[in-house]
Amino acid sequence: MRSSERVRHREPQIRFLTTSDGARMAYSALGAGPAIIRTPPWISHLDLEWKIPQIRTFLEGLARHHTVVRYDSHGCGLSDRNRRNFSIAAEVGLLELVVDSLDLERTALFGYGAGGPVAVSYAARHPERVSNLILFGTLGSYRHAELSEEMPEAIQALATAHWPLAARLFADLHAPEADAATLQSLANLYVQSTTGDNVIQATNSLFHGIDLLDLLPKLSVPTTVIHRVGDLVPYRAGRELAARIPASCFVPLEGTSHLPFLGNSGEVLSAVARALGDDSPEEPAEDAARRESLRSSENGAGNGFLKAESAGVAIEIAETHDAIFRREGEYWTIAYGAHTFRLRDSRGLRYIAQLLRHPGREFRANELEVRTEAGDALMIPSGGIAHVTEEELADAGLHSDSAGDAGEMLDSHAKQAYRRRLPELRENLEAAKSSGDAQRAGEIEDEISFLTRELSRAVGLGGRDRRAASMTQRSRVNVTRAIRRTIEKIRPHSPSLAGLLARGIKTGLLCVYRPDDTSPVVWNL
Repeated sequence: MRSSERVRHREPQIRFLTTSDGARMAYSALGAGPAIIRTPPWISHLDLEWKIPQIRTFLEGLARHHTVVRYDSHGCGLSDRNRRNFSIAAEVGLLELVVDSLDLERTALFGYGAGGPVAVSYAARHPERVSNLILFGTLGSYRHAELSEEMPEAIQALATAHWPLAARLFADLHAPEADAATLQSLANLYVQSTTGDNVIQATNSLFHGIDLLDLLPKLSVPTTVIHRVGDLVPYRAGRELAARIPASCFVPLEGTSHLPFLGNSGEVLSAVARALGDDSPEEPAEDAARRESLRSSENGAGNGFLKAESAGVAIEIAETHDAIFRREGEYWTIAYGAHTFRLRDSRGLRYIAQLLRHPGREFRANELEVRTEAGDALMIPSGGIAHVTEEELADAGLHSDSAGDAGEMLDSHAKQAYRRRLPELRENLEAAKSSGDAQRAGEIEDEISFLTRELSRAVGLGGRDRRAASMTQRSRVNVTRAIRRTIEKIRPHSPSLAGLLARGIKTGLLCVYRPDDTSPVVWNL
Protein backbone atom coordinates (compact mmCIF):
# COMPACT_ATOMS: atom_id res chain seq x y z
CA MET A 1 0.00 0.00 0.00
CA ARG A 2 1.29 3.49 -0.79
CA SER A 3 2.86 5.28 2.16
CA SER A 4 0.18 7.96 1.95
CA GLU A 5 -2.42 5.26 2.59
CA ARG A 6 -0.64 3.97 5.71
CA VAL A 7 -2.07 6.43 8.15
CA ARG A 8 -3.54 5.22 11.41
CA HIS A 9 -7.12 6.41 11.98
CA ARG A 10 -9.05 5.99 15.16
CA GLU A 11 -12.17 5.51 13.06
CA PRO A 12 -11.98 3.62 9.77
CA GLN A 13 -12.65 5.83 6.77
CA ILE A 14 -15.23 4.46 4.34
CA ARG A 15 -14.55 5.05 0.65
CA PHE A 16 -15.90 3.68 -2.63
CA LEU A 17 -14.56 1.89 -5.68
CA THR A 18 -16.41 1.44 -8.97
CA THR A 19 -16.65 -1.92 -10.70
CA SER A 20 -16.37 -2.42 -14.46
CA ASP A 21 -20.17 -2.45 -14.76
CA GLY A 22 -20.55 0.82 -12.83
CA ALA A 23 -21.51 -0.53 -9.39
CA ARG A 24 -20.14 1.30 -6.33
CA MET A 25 -18.42 -0.86 -3.74
CA ALA A 26 -17.63 0.37 -0.20
CA TYR A 27 -14.33 -0.35 1.52
CA SER A 28 -12.47 0.86 4.60
CA ALA A 29 -8.95 0.70 6.05
CA LEU A 30 -7.85 0.68 9.69
CA GLY A 31 -4.40 0.72 11.25
CA ALA A 32 -0.92 0.77 9.73
CA GLY A 33 1.59 -1.80 8.52
CA PRO A 34 1.40 -4.73 6.09
CA ALA A 35 -2.06 -5.13 4.63
CA ILE A 36 -4.53 -7.87 5.58
CA ILE A 37 -7.82 -8.02 3.69
CA ARG A 38 -10.89 -9.52 5.30
CA THR A 39 -12.88 -10.99 2.44
CA PRO A 40 -16.62 -10.42 2.96
CA PRO A 41 -18.47 -13.11 4.90
CA TRP A 42 -22.00 -14.12 3.94
CA ILE A 43 -23.39 -10.75 5.16
CA SER A 44 -21.42 -7.62 6.10
CA HIS A 45 -21.92 -3.90 6.73
CA LEU A 46 -18.82 -1.75 7.30
CA ASP A 47 -20.53 0.84 9.49
CA LEU A 48 -22.78 -1.44 11.57
CA GLU A 49 -19.96 -3.92 12.18
CA TRP A 50 -17.82 -1.19 13.68
CA LYS A 51 -20.62 -0.31 16.11
CA ILE A 52 -20.76 -3.84 17.61
CA PRO A 53 -18.19 -3.86 20.46
CA GLN A 54 -16.92 -7.42 19.91
CA ILE A 55 -16.29 -6.82 16.20
CA ARG A 56 -14.61 -3.48 16.86
CA THR A 57 -12.30 -5.01 19.49
CA PHE A 58 -11.39 -7.85 17.15
CA LEU A 59 -10.59 -5.49 14.26
CA GLU A 60 -8.52 -3.25 16.51
CA GLY A 61 -6.57 -6.34 17.59
CA LEU A 62 -5.77 -7.14 13.95
CA ALA A 63 -4.85 -3.49 13.32
CA ARG A 64 -2.12 -3.42 16.01
CA HIS A 65 0.42 -4.54 13.39
CA HIS A 66 -1.49 -4.34 10.11
CA THR A 67 -3.61 -2.20 7.85
CA VAL A 68 -6.93 -4.01 7.99
CA VAL A 69 -8.93 -3.63 4.80
CA ARG A 70 -12.62 -4.60 4.70
CA TYR A 71 -15.12 -4.21 1.92
CA ASP A 72 -18.82 -4.90 1.46
CA SER A 73 -19.48 -7.21 -1.44
CA HIS A 74 -21.66 -5.95 -4.29
CA GLY A 75 -25.26 -6.42 -3.16
CA CYS A 76 -24.54 -6.02 0.54
CA GLY A 77 -23.85 -3.43 3.23
CA LEU A 78 -22.91 0.02 1.95
CA SER A 79 -22.19 -1.23 -1.57
CA ASP A 80 -24.80 -1.01 -4.32
CA ARG A 81 -27.58 -3.59 -3.87
CA ASN A 82 -28.59 -4.14 -7.52
CA ARG A 83 -26.65 -7.33 -8.14
CA ARG A 84 -27.39 -10.35 -10.32
CA ASN A 85 -24.18 -12.41 -10.49
CA PHE A 86 -23.36 -13.98 -7.09
CA SER A 87 -20.84 -16.57 -8.33
CA ILE A 88 -17.46 -17.26 -6.74
CA ALA A 89 -15.79 -15.96 -9.91
CA ALA A 90 -17.61 -12.64 -9.51
CA GLU A 91 -16.48 -12.43 -5.87
CA VAL A 92 -12.87 -13.05 -6.90
CA GLY A 93 -13.22 -10.25 -9.43
CA LEU A 94 -14.28 -7.85 -6.67
CA LEU A 95 -11.27 -8.85 -4.57
CA GLU A 96 -9.00 -8.27 -7.56
CA LEU A 97 -10.47 -4.78 -7.89
CA VAL A 98 -9.71 -4.00 -4.24
CA VAL A 99 -6.11 -5.26 -4.40
CA ASP A 100 -5.37 -3.45 -7.66
CA SER A 101 -7.11 -0.19 -6.71
CA LEU A 102 -5.18 0.05 -3.43
CA ASP A 103 -1.93 -0.78 -5.26
CA LEU A 104 -1.10 -3.67 -2.91
CA GLU A 105 1.94 -5.60 -4.06
CA ARG A 106 1.35 -8.35 -1.50
CA THR A 107 -1.33 -8.82 1.12
CA ALA A 108 -2.51 -11.36 3.64
CA LEU A 109 -6.08 -12.62 3.23
CA PHE A 110 -8.41 -13.45 6.12
CA GLY A 111 -11.58 -15.24 5.11
CA TYR A 112 -14.24 -16.73 7.38
CA GLY A 113 -17.51 -18.40 6.47
CA ALA A 114 -18.47 -17.60 2.89
CA GLY A 115 -15.38 -15.39 2.56
CA GLY A 116 -13.05 -18.39 2.86
CA PRO A 117 -13.58 -19.89 -0.63
CA VAL A 118 -13.16 -16.43 -2.16
CA ALA A 119 -9.78 -16.01 -0.44
CA VAL A 120 -8.70 -19.52 -1.52
CA SER A 121 -9.71 -18.90 -5.14
CA TYR A 122 -7.83 -15.60 -5.29
CA ALA A 123 -4.70 -17.10 -3.70
CA ALA A 124 -4.73 -19.92 -6.25
CA ARG A 125 -5.04 -17.43 -9.12
CA HIS A 126 -2.55 -14.84 -7.77
CA PRO A 127 -0.11 -16.60 -5.41
CA GLU A 128 2.52 -13.90 -6.00
CA ARG A 129 0.16 -11.28 -4.51
CA VAL A 130 -0.71 -13.23 -1.31
CA SER A 131 1.74 -13.42 1.61
CA ASN A 132 -0.47 -15.51 3.92
CA LEU A 133 -3.87 -17.15 3.76
CA ILE A 134 -5.87 -17.39 6.99
CA LEU A 135 -9.14 -19.30 6.93
CA PHE A 136 -11.64 -19.54 9.78
CA GLY A 137 -14.81 -21.63 10.04
CA THR A 138 -15.02 -22.38 6.33
CA LEU A 139 -14.86 -25.27 3.86
CA GLY A 140 -13.55 -26.34 0.49
CA SER A 141 -16.71 -27.92 -0.91
CA TYR A 142 -20.43 -27.43 -0.34
CA ARG A 143 -20.69 -31.21 0.09
CA HIS A 144 -18.77 -30.91 3.37
CA ALA A 145 -21.49 -28.67 4.83
CA GLU A 146 -23.52 -31.84 5.56
CA LEU A 147 -26.84 -30.15 4.82
CA SER A 148 -29.83 -31.70 3.09
CA GLU A 149 -30.71 -30.87 -0.50
CA GLU A 150 -33.87 -29.17 0.74
CA MET A 151 -32.04 -26.71 3.00
CA PRO A 152 -31.66 -23.94 0.37
CA GLU A 153 -35.41 -24.19 -0.31
CA ALA A 154 -36.14 -23.79 3.40
CA ILE A 155 -33.90 -20.74 3.65
CA GLN A 156 -35.54 -19.29 0.56
CA ALA A 157 -39.03 -19.76 2.02
CA LEU A 158 -38.05 -18.20 5.33
CA ALA A 159 -36.15 -15.24 3.83
CA THR A 160 -38.94 -14.54 1.36
CA ALA A 161 -41.78 -14.67 3.88
CA HIS A 162 -40.14 -12.86 6.80
CA TRP A 163 -36.54 -11.66 6.38
CA PRO A 164 -36.28 -10.11 9.90
CA LEU A 165 -37.29 -13.43 11.44
CA ALA A 166 -34.85 -15.29 9.22
CA ALA A 167 -32.10 -12.86 10.26
CA ARG A 168 -32.72 -13.61 13.94
CA LEU A 169 -32.57 -17.35 13.23
CA PHE A 170 -29.25 -16.95 11.42
CA ALA A 171 -27.87 -14.89 14.31
CA ASP A 172 -28.84 -17.69 16.72
CA LEU A 173 -27.18 -20.31 14.52
CA HIS A 174 -24.03 -18.25 14.00
CA ALA A 175 -23.59 -17.32 17.67
CA PRO A 176 -25.32 -19.91 19.93
CA GLU A 177 -23.48 -18.71 23.05
CA ALA A 178 -24.07 -14.97 22.54
CA ASP A 179 -26.20 -12.92 24.91
CA ALA A 180 -29.54 -11.45 23.85
CA ALA A 181 -28.14 -7.98 23.13
CA THR A 182 -25.42 -9.34 20.83
CA LEU A 183 -27.89 -11.58 19.01
CA GLN A 184 -30.19 -8.62 18.42
CA SER A 185 -27.28 -6.51 17.14
CA LEU A 186 -26.29 -9.25 14.70
CA ALA A 187 -29.87 -9.70 13.52
CA ASN A 188 -30.22 -5.94 12.96
CA LEU A 189 -26.95 -5.92 11.03
CA TYR A 190 -28.20 -8.74 8.79
CA VAL A 191 -31.56 -7.06 8.15
CA GLN A 192 -30.01 -3.70 7.26
CA SER A 193 -27.14 -5.19 5.24
CA THR A 194 -29.09 -6.79 2.41
CA THR A 195 -32.47 -7.93 1.13
CA GLY A 196 -34.16 -11.31 1.35
CA ASP A 197 -33.86 -11.73 -2.43
CA ASN A 198 -30.10 -11.15 -2.36
CA VAL A 199 -29.76 -13.59 0.53
CA ILE A 200 -31.57 -16.23 -1.52
CA GLN A 201 -29.30 -15.76 -4.53
CA ALA A 202 -26.14 -15.67 -2.41
CA THR A 203 -27.25 -18.80 -0.55
CA ASN A 204 -27.91 -20.71 -3.76
CA SER A 205 -24.44 -19.75 -4.95
CA LEU A 206 -22.97 -20.81 -1.60
CA PHE A 207 -24.67 -24.20 -1.61
CA HIS A 208 -23.98 -25.10 -5.22
CA GLY A 209 -20.98 -23.05 -6.33
CA ILE A 210 -18.28 -24.00 -3.82
CA ASP A 211 -16.14 -26.92 -4.91
CA LEU A 212 -12.42 -26.22 -4.60
CA LEU A 213 -11.23 -29.79 -3.99
CA ASP A 214 -9.18 -29.93 -7.20
CA LEU A 215 -7.73 -26.50 -6.47
CA LEU A 216 -6.59 -27.03 -2.87
CA PRO A 217 -3.61 -29.38 -3.52
CA LYS A 218 -2.15 -26.79 -5.91
CA LEU A 219 -2.08 -23.95 -3.36
CA SER A 220 1.45 -22.74 -2.61
CA VAL A 221 0.60 -19.89 -0.23
CA PRO A 222 1.35 -20.41 3.51
CA THR A 223 -2.06 -21.18 4.98
CA THR A 224 -3.50 -21.36 8.50
CA VAL A 225 -6.89 -23.05 8.96
CA ILE A 226 -8.64 -22.20 12.25
CA HIS A 227 -11.81 -24.07 13.18
CA ARG A 228 -13.91 -24.36 16.33
CA VAL A 229 -15.03 -27.87 17.21
CA GLY A 230 -18.68 -26.84 17.59
CA ASP A 231 -18.90 -24.53 14.56
CA LEU A 232 -22.03 -24.52 12.42
CA VAL A 233 -19.69 -25.52 9.58
CA PRO A 234 -18.75 -29.09 10.60
CA TYR A 235 -15.41 -29.49 12.34
CA ARG A 236 -14.33 -32.21 9.94
CA ALA A 237 -14.86 -29.80 7.02
CA GLY A 238 -12.12 -27.57 8.47
CA ARG A 239 -9.86 -30.55 9.07
CA GLU A 240 -10.43 -31.77 5.51
CA LEU A 241 -9.68 -28.30 4.15
CA ALA A 242 -6.36 -28.13 6.01
CA ALA A 243 -5.39 -31.68 5.03
CA ARG A 244 -5.80 -30.93 1.33
CA ILE A 245 -3.63 -27.77 1.31
CA PRO A 246 0.10 -28.67 1.20
CA ALA A 247 1.47 -25.56 2.96
CA SER A 248 -1.14 -25.43 5.72
CA CYS A 249 -1.31 -25.48 9.50
CA PHE A 250 -4.48 -26.60 11.29
CA VAL A 251 -5.50 -24.82 14.52
CA PRO A 252 -8.48 -26.45 16.28
CA LEU A 253 -10.17 -24.33 18.96
CA GLU A 254 -12.91 -24.94 21.50
CA GLY A 255 -16.23 -23.18 21.09
CA THR A 256 -19.39 -23.08 19.02
CA SER A 257 -19.52 -19.60 17.49
CA HIS A 258 -19.30 -19.40 13.70
CA LEU A 259 -18.03 -15.83 14.03
CA PRO A 260 -14.34 -15.27 14.91
CA PHE A 261 -14.96 -12.13 16.97
CA LEU A 262 -17.22 -13.90 19.50
CA GLY A 263 -16.37 -16.53 22.11
CA ASN A 264 -12.65 -17.14 22.58
CA SER A 265 -11.76 -14.38 20.13
CA GLY A 266 -8.43 -13.79 21.88
CA GLU A 267 -7.29 -17.28 20.87
CA VAL A 268 -8.32 -16.57 17.29
CA LEU A 269 -6.28 -13.36 17.29
CA SER A 270 -3.31 -15.21 18.77
CA ALA A 271 -3.49 -17.84 16.02
CA VAL A 272 -3.62 -15.09 13.39
CA ALA A 273 -0.69 -13.28 15.02
CA ARG A 274 1.42 -16.46 15.01
CA ALA A 275 0.59 -17.07 11.36
CA LEU A 276 1.65 -13.53 10.41
CA GLY A 277 4.73 -13.46 12.66
CA ASP A 278 3.36 -10.72 14.94
CA ASP A 279 3.64 -10.34 18.68
CA SER A 280 0.69 -11.96 20.43
CA PRO A 281 -2.14 -9.44 20.86
CA GLU A 282 -3.42 -8.49 24.25
CA GLU A 283 -5.94 -10.94 25.56
CA PRO A 284 -9.50 -9.53 25.71
CA ALA A 285 -10.82 -9.10 29.23
CA GLU A 286 -13.58 -11.69 28.76
CA ASP A 287 -11.05 -14.33 27.64
CA ALA A 288 -8.77 -13.50 30.56
CA ALA A 289 -11.68 -13.79 32.99
CA ARG A 290 -12.68 -17.13 31.53
CA ARG A 291 -9.11 -18.41 31.73
CA GLU A 292 -8.75 -17.23 35.34
CA SER A 293 -12.04 -18.88 36.25
CA LEU A 294 -10.88 -22.15 34.75
CA ARG A 295 -7.53 -21.89 36.54
CA SER A 296 -9.31 -21.30 39.83
CA SER A 297 -11.54 -24.33 39.35
CA GLU A 298 -8.50 -26.46 38.46
CA ASN A 299 -6.65 -25.32 41.58
CA GLY A 300 -9.69 -26.25 43.64
CA ALA A 301 -9.60 -29.95 42.76
CA GLY A 302 -9.95 -32.20 45.77
CA ASN A 303 -12.26 -34.48 47.72
CA GLY A 304 -15.31 -33.64 49.76
CA PHE A 305 -15.51 -29.92 50.54
CA LEU A 306 -12.92 -27.15 50.27
CA LYS A 307 -12.70 -24.28 52.73
CA ALA A 308 -12.28 -20.61 51.85
CA GLU A 309 -11.80 -17.67 54.19
CA SER A 310 -14.14 -14.70 53.68
CA ALA A 311 -14.25 -11.86 56.25
CA GLY A 312 -12.76 -14.20 58.85
CA VAL A 313 -15.50 -16.80 58.42
CA ALA A 314 -14.81 -20.28 57.06
CA ILE A 315 -17.09 -21.05 54.12
CA GLU A 316 -17.60 -24.57 52.79
CA ILE A 317 -17.56 -24.76 49.01
CA ALA A 318 -18.87 -27.86 47.29
CA GLU A 319 -16.28 -29.67 45.18
CA THR A 320 -16.70 -29.26 41.47
CA HIS A 321 -16.29 -32.13 39.00
CA ASP A 322 -14.96 -31.64 35.48
CA ALA A 323 -16.86 -33.38 32.68
CA ILE A 324 -16.78 -33.31 28.89
CA PHE A 325 -19.78 -33.10 26.58
CA ARG A 326 -18.30 -31.96 23.29
CA ARG A 327 -19.10 -32.49 19.64
CA GLU A 328 -16.20 -33.43 17.36
CA GLY A 329 -17.42 -33.87 13.82
CA GLU A 330 -19.89 -36.75 13.53
CA TYR A 331 -19.27 -37.93 17.10
CA TRP A 332 -19.49 -36.55 20.62
CA THR A 333 -16.80 -37.12 23.21
CA ILE A 334 -18.40 -37.56 26.63
CA ALA A 335 -16.55 -37.98 29.91
CA TYR A 336 -17.89 -38.15 33.44
CA GLY A 337 -16.15 -39.62 36.45
CA ALA A 338 -14.13 -42.65 35.37
CA HIS A 339 -16.05 -43.13 32.12
CA THR A 340 -15.07 -41.69 28.73
CA PHE A 341 -16.88 -42.70 25.55
CA ARG A 342 -18.06 -41.47 22.15
CA LEU A 343 -21.54 -41.41 20.61
CA ARG A 344 -22.64 -40.64 17.07
CA ASP A 345 -24.16 -37.17 16.65
CA SER A 346 -27.91 -36.91 17.23
CA ARG A 347 -30.49 -34.25 17.93
CA GLY A 348 -30.86 -35.45 21.51
CA LEU A 349 -27.15 -34.86 22.20
CA ARG A 350 -27.40 -31.34 20.76
CA TYR A 351 -30.46 -30.53 22.88
CA ILE A 352 -28.73 -31.78 26.03
CA ALA A 353 -25.57 -29.77 25.24
CA GLN A 354 -27.61 -26.59 24.80
CA LEU A 355 -29.26 -27.11 28.19
CA LEU A 356 -25.94 -27.88 29.90
CA ARG A 357 -24.47 -24.70 28.41
CA HIS A 358 -27.17 -22.60 30.08
CA PRO A 359 -27.96 -24.20 33.46
CA GLY A 360 -31.15 -22.93 35.04
CA ARG A 361 -32.37 -21.23 31.86
CA GLU A 362 -35.77 -22.33 30.57
CA PHE A 363 -36.07 -22.93 26.82
CA ARG A 364 -39.30 -23.42 24.98
CA ALA A 365 -39.13 -26.78 23.20
CA ASN A 366 -39.51 -25.11 19.80
CA GLU A 367 -36.78 -22.57 20.62
CA LEU A 368 -34.49 -25.43 21.61
CA GLU A 369 -35.04 -26.97 18.19
CA VAL A 370 -34.22 -23.70 16.43
CA ARG A 371 -31.06 -23.03 18.41
CA THR A 372 -29.60 -26.51 18.04
CA GLU A 373 -30.78 -27.74 14.66
CA ALA A 374 -30.03 -25.78 11.50
CA GLY A 375 -31.98 -28.38 9.56
CA ASP A 376 -35.12 -27.72 11.58
CA ALA A 377 -35.78 -24.70 9.38
CA LEU A 378 -37.31 -27.35 7.10
CA MET A 379 -40.12 -27.74 9.64
CA ILE A 380 -41.40 -24.22 8.99
CA PRO A 381 -44.45 -24.21 6.68
CA SER A 382 -43.94 -21.60 3.97
CA GLY A 383 -47.46 -20.29 4.39
CA GLY A 384 -47.25 -19.79 8.13
CA ILE A 385 -44.28 -17.52 8.61
CA ALA A 386 -46.05 -14.36 7.56
CA HIS A 387 -48.34 -14.66 10.58
CA VAL A 388 -45.56 -14.66 13.18
CA THR A 389 -46.19 -12.05 15.85
CA GLU A 390 -43.69 -9.44 16.97
CA GLU A 391 -43.63 -11.03 20.42
CA GLU A 392 -42.58 -14.35 18.93
CA LEU A 393 -39.98 -12.59 16.83
CA ALA A 394 -38.52 -10.94 19.93
CA ASP A 395 -38.37 -14.32 21.64
CA ALA A 396 -36.72 -15.89 18.56
CA GLY A 397 -39.49 -18.47 18.35
CA LEU A 398 -40.34 -19.88 14.96
CA HIS A 399 -43.44 -21.92 15.76
CA SER A 400 -47.00 -20.96 16.47
CA ASP A 401 -48.13 -21.27 20.05
CA SER A 402 -51.68 -21.91 18.98
CA ALA A 403 -53.30 -25.10 20.18
CA GLY A 404 -55.26 -25.41 16.96
CA ASP A 405 -54.64 -27.02 13.58
CA ALA A 406 -51.14 -26.43 12.23
CA GLY A 407 -51.77 -27.76 8.75
CA GLU A 408 -50.47 -30.91 7.10
CA MET A 409 -48.20 -33.05 9.25
CA LEU A 410 -45.72 -33.28 6.38
CA ASP A 411 -45.62 -30.95 3.39
CA SER A 412 -45.30 -32.29 -0.16
CA HIS A 413 -41.53 -31.67 -0.29
CA ALA A 414 -40.94 -33.68 2.87
CA LYS A 415 -43.13 -36.57 1.73
CA GLN A 416 -41.35 -36.75 -1.61
CA ALA A 417 -37.96 -36.60 0.09
CA TYR A 418 -38.94 -39.38 2.52
CA ARG A 419 -40.21 -41.59 -0.31
CA ARG A 420 -37.04 -41.03 -2.34
CA ARG A 421 -34.90 -41.79 0.69
CA LEU A 422 -36.51 -45.12 1.62
CA PRO A 423 -35.33 -47.16 -1.43
CA GLU A 424 -31.83 -45.75 -0.99
CA LEU A 425 -31.82 -46.75 2.67
CA ARG A 426 -32.98 -50.26 1.87
CA GLU A 427 -30.13 -50.67 -0.62
CA ASN A 428 -27.66 -49.38 1.98
CA LEU A 429 -29.11 -51.78 4.54
CA GLU A 430 -28.48 -54.77 2.28
CA ALA A 431 -24.92 -53.57 1.67
CA ALA A 432 -24.28 -53.12 5.40
CA LYS A 433 -25.61 -56.60 6.17
CA SER A 434 -23.54 -58.11 3.37
CA SER A 435 -20.36 -56.51 4.72
CA GLY A 436 -21.18 -57.55 8.29
CA ASP A 437 -21.42 -53.96 9.59
CA ALA A 438 -24.00 -54.59 12.32
CA GLN A 439 -23.76 -51.09 13.82
CA ARG A 440 -24.38 -49.37 10.48
CA ALA A 441 -27.21 -51.78 9.69
CA GLY A 442 -28.87 -50.95 13.01
CA GLU A 443 -28.63 -47.22 12.35
CA ILE A 444 -30.16 -47.62 8.88
CA GLU A 445 -33.00 -49.73 10.27
CA ASP A 446 -33.72 -47.01 12.83
CA GLU A 447 -33.91 -44.38 10.08
CA ILE A 448 -36.16 -46.59 7.93
CA SER A 449 -38.46 -47.12 10.89
CA PHE A 450 -38.58 -43.38 11.57
CA LEU A 451 -39.38 -42.43 7.97
CA THR A 452 -41.98 -45.16 7.63
CA ARG A 453 -43.57 -44.07 10.89
CA GLU A 454 -43.65 -40.41 9.81
CA LEU A 455 -45.23 -41.25 6.47
CA SER A 456 -47.87 -43.44 8.07
CA ARG A 457 -48.67 -40.70 10.60
CA ALA A 458 -48.93 -38.05 7.89
CA VAL A 459 -51.00 -39.98 5.33
CA GLY A 460 -54.33 -41.55 6.26
CA LEU A 461 -56.79 -43.82 4.46
CA GLY A 462 -57.11 -43.15 0.76
CA GLY A 463 -53.84 -41.19 0.76
CA ARG A 464 -55.41 -38.16 2.45
CA ASP A 465 -53.09 -35.91 4.45
CA ARG A 466 -53.60 -35.92 8.20
CA ARG A 467 -53.64 -32.57 9.99
CA ALA A 468 -51.08 -31.82 12.67
CA ALA A 469 -51.54 -30.57 16.19
CA SER A 470 -49.91 -27.25 17.05
CA MET A 471 -46.20 -27.09 16.32
CA THR A 472 -45.54 -26.20 19.94
CA GLN A 473 -47.01 -29.52 21.04
CA ARG A 474 -45.15 -31.36 18.32
CA SER A 475 -41.87 -29.75 19.41
CA ARG A 476 -42.59 -30.74 23.02
CA VAL A 477 -43.05 -34.38 22.03
CA ASN A 478 -40.06 -34.50 19.66
CA VAL A 479 -37.61 -32.83 22.03
CA THR A 480 -38.74 -34.90 25.02
CA ARG A 481 -38.40 -38.16 23.11
CA ALA A 482 -35.00 -37.22 21.71
CA ILE A 483 -33.59 -36.30 25.12
CA ARG A 484 -34.96 -39.38 26.86
CA ARG A 485 -33.73 -41.67 24.08
CA THR A 486 -30.26 -40.12 24.29
CA ILE A 487 -30.07 -40.52 28.06
CA GLU A 488 -30.85 -44.22 27.62
CA LYS A 489 -28.03 -44.47 25.05
CA ILE A 490 -25.67 -42.91 27.60
CA ARG A 491 -26.74 -45.26 30.42
CA PRO A 492 -24.75 -48.39 29.33
CA HIS A 493 -21.57 -46.29 29.09
CA SER A 494 -22.04 -44.27 32.30
CA PRO A 495 -24.98 -45.08 34.57
CA SER A 496 -24.00 -42.24 36.91
CA LEU A 497 -24.08 -39.62 34.12
CA ALA A 498 -27.40 -40.95 32.82
CA GLY A 499 -28.82 -40.63 36.32
CA LEU A 500 -27.49 -37.10 36.72
CA LEU A 501 -29.03 -36.01 33.41
CA ALA A 502 -32.34 -37.75 34.10
CA ARG A 503 -32.60 -35.97 37.47
CA GLY A 504 -31.37 -32.58 36.28
CA ILE A 505 -33.12 -32.17 32.92
CA LYS A 506 -36.83 -31.37 32.90
CA THR A 507 -38.68 -31.57 29.58
CA GLY A 508 -42.06 -30.44 28.33
CA LEU A 509 -43.22 -27.18 26.79
CA LEU A 510 -40.33 -25.66 28.78
CA CYS A 511 -37.02 -27.51 29.01
CA VAL A 512 -34.34 -26.76 31.59
CA TYR A 513 -31.24 -28.26 33.19
CA ARG A 514 -31.08 -27.65 36.95
CA PRO A 515 -27.73 -28.83 38.31
CA ASP A 516 -27.28 -30.45 41.70
CA ASP A 517 -25.89 -27.68 43.92
CA THR A 518 -24.38 -30.19 46.35
CA SER A 519 -22.07 -31.62 43.67
CA PRO A 520 -21.76 -29.12 40.78
CA VAL A 521 -20.25 -30.16 37.48
CA VAL A 522 -17.99 -27.96 35.32
CA TRP A 523 -18.95 -28.91 31.77
CA ASN A 524 -16.36 -28.61 29.02
CA LEU A 525 -18.61 -28.07 26.01
